[in-house]
Amino acid sequence: MFIEKVEIKEARKLIAAGRQPYQYLTKNPHVLPIFGPRLEDPGERNRAKKEGRLAENVEAAQQIAKRFGTEVSMVSFLTDNLK
Repeated sequence: MFIEKVEIKEARKLIAAGRQPYQYLTKNPHVLPIFGPRLEDPGERNRAKKEGRLAENVEAAQQIAKRFGTEVSMVSFLTDNLK
């Protein structure tokens, strides 16, 4: 598995094509991670959900990031191979 990081514009295209984000990366690296629907570990998923750090899409991730005083700058996807 590899982590592929892309800009938001490209991420929207990948999501529209059916890819699921693993993590939303913010401009402030000190903010705890905001995870996407590709987070598969049940314990981590439940913890992120309880802490309000689980987002199904870019818009929801931006709202979460705003609560922490930052914004999403990139989105990461898990992939078996790189382009």
